[in-house]
Amino acid sequence: MKYLVFLIAMLFTLGMNTSHADTLPSRKKVGLVLSGGGAKGMAHIGAIKVIEEAGIPIDYVVGTSMGSIIGGLYAIGYTPEQMDSMVRKQDWAYLLSDRISRSEKNMAEREVDEKFVISVPFSKTTIQDVTGGLIKGQNIADLFSELTLGYHDSLNFNKLPIPFACVSENIANGEEYVFHSGVLSTAMRASMAIPGVFTPVRLDSMVLVDGGVVNNYPVNVAKQMGADVIIGVDVQSNLKPASELENAGAILGQLIDLMGQENYVKNLKETNVHIKVNVKGYSAASFSKNAVDSLIHRGLIAAEDQKEALLKLKQEIGLPEDYRPTRKTIYQPSDWIMLKNIYFNGLSEDETRWVMKRCDLKENTFNSIRRIKEATTIILANTNYSNISYQLLQNDKGEYDLYYTLNKKNESRINIGVRFDSEETASLLLNARTTLKSDLPSYVSASVRLGKRYGGQLSYGIEPSPLTSLSLAYRYMYNDIDYFRKGKRSFATTFHHHTGEVSYSNVWLRNFRFGWGIKYDLYDYGRFLHQVGNQGFEVNKEHFFSYFANLHYETYDNAYFPSKGVKFHSSYSLNTDNFWDYKDDNPFSIAAGSFEGVVSLTDRFAFLPSVRGRFLFGKNIPFSKMNVMGGDTDERFLTDQLPFAGTTDVELMDNSLLIGGIKLRQRIGSIHYLTLTGNYALSSHKIKNILKEESMFGCAITYGMDSMFGPLEASLNYTNHSDKVGFYINLGYKF
Repeated sequence: MKYLVFLIAMLFTLGMNTSHADTLPSRKKVGLVLSGGGAKGMAHIGAIKVIEEAGIPIDYVVGTSMGSIIGGLYAIGYTPEQMDSMVRKQDWAYLLSDRISRSEKNMAEREVDEKFVISVPFSKTTIQDVTGGLIKGQNIADLFSELTLGYHDSLNFNKLPIPFACVSENIANGEEYVFHSGVLSTAMRASMAIPGVFTPVRLDSMVLVDGGVVNNYPVNVAKQMGADVIIGVDVQSNLKPASELENAGAILGQLIDLMGQENYVKNLKETNVHIKVNVKGYSAASFSKNAVDSLIHRGLIAAEDQKEALLKLKQEIGLPEDYRPTRKTIYQPSDWIMLKNIYFNGLSEDETRWVMKRCDLKENTFNSIRRIKEATTIILANTNYSNISYQLLQNDKGEYDLYYTLNKKNESRINIGVRFDSEETASLLLNARTTLKSDLPSYVSASVRLGKRYGGQLSYGIEPSPLTSLSLAYRYMYNDIDYFRKGKRSFATTFHHHTGEVSYSNVWLRNFRFGWGIKYDLYDYGRFLHQVGNQGFEVNKEHFFSYFANLHYETYDNAYFPSKGVKFHSSYSLNTDNFWDYKDDNPFSIAAGSFEGVVSLTDRFAFLPSVRGRFLFGKNIPFSKMNVMGGDTDERFLTDQLPFAGTTDVELMDNSLLIGGIKLRQRIGSIHYLTLTGNYALSSHKIKNILKEESMFGCAITYGMDSMFGPLEASLNYTNHSDKVGFYINLGYKF
């Protein structure tokens, strides 16, 4: 009998160390309220650490904005230590943007993105999609889905390990909306949709934004859920005096704070322990590594300052001093899951098969969560679908079904590119592109280039299958060019270049593209101005019908300042003046190719070798197709121009041209670079004599910065042909 009594006593003692009111029915219930504040909400993590150390059980968690994110994760079992590690390792600049990792984009998407500084939607559909926010929030939504694996189904939040609620505002009627159920990641995303920054969350007939507008410190919600006492962590900034309201951000923040001020004052009176964090010097956008570290620490300090009040509250709610709650659940994120079935809502059967193959997802196999995220990004970057979301629902066997929901993207955009350099001074590229509603995905694109060299392009394309394109294009370019021979100006000319092209391209492989087609070129030359003593060309008009094919492979992690990857391009064209021959003789042909690579010797120092070549075959090579080189990039002034460090001009070369180059690049800080370049060119009339005839050496030292407006570069260069030092500077993407 005494053993039975002892066993009962032990079970009772163990029961006293569990976490919630079911084991201590007489105690008061504790609600933890976490305010909104953007990045300042990182302080919640430090405060929760101290609350747990004090041995106070939490029965309800309620949050707004960043408070809803920290609170939601805490409610499903994340420890403060787990959240601390998680927020520190995130790339917040990437998460708080619509940016897609370059490695996940196909070749065509990369080329578009790396020409334009500004891209703005202008159609009715896309304007509706971004109403109330400039950022769609795809990246942050994907993170929430990853972090809440196992809670993707529609849930009653009262049944989470800790009952949870979060606050949003329905701007359709101006009323507060409290999430007590639904998909957890959706609720968190809606609660932090800052008006004017993030796109609202549309749910049923509601348009939901950041709850901080109406109730940024929702003590009343915790009370309604059943909390008897409230511990509140407050990361709101104090109202600013008139002298500090000097910019739009400060004014907008003040307006939001004022709108919720009445509720804040009421809720503050209902708070038993108010942990007010000193967030001076930080804003809602302070997501830098140092800021996150400091804010977590400030939350811990603020809670430590209230340690005595917390211990007193512990007594008031009926708990002994040595009481320590036992956590019901510690969330253990899964890196790999068994994927049973995959469903795509919004795709046809053919599109589903293509997406499955493109993303390399397979049913009835183990897949990493990282791979599922990558698949989501690939779909977003490579298809005509947007606003992609996914759910992973677990069955009784522990297997998961993956559900993708996709919305058709009928997007129209205006794109703007700007470039300044010491050759052309200023250039402007304007582009408008719209996706047409048709059985087959199709688009129309129009571009205008303004500057010393001006022109435009009009193109129409259809996509008979994903990532394949059949296009019809017309291009026009006006040029006023000085030509050099052996470093000396030989002559100058103006010309109008008209091009009509029908082409097919395929970018099915992420880093690979091939294409072929037929093209018509018309070069209409003005007067040739020759230097005294020089014999030049007298050309009026030249025209060609060309059959062409090209291959392009590229894996650079950065288009302008890569630290890894390779780049390869090759092309071949057969040129005629009547579809069959050229000047009553055989057609002439052009073969060209290039290879560039990056060998990183340290995390800051890299070696970049390169080789380029262009070879002309035939008896009658026209002036407009002759080999030229010079400038800092391919096609700097002319369609077939090869770059050459040492000269920024157009240097005429013979029929066979081969250029080898080496770059040594040192990264300084995070976005600054110092590059030493050396290259050597060989040229001859016939390829077999390329090692015997003309050669040319050039070098440059360049400072570069990877700025938000594109690369900024300033270089000193030298070539043995001119035997002089030149200076070149540019800012902006190349086009």
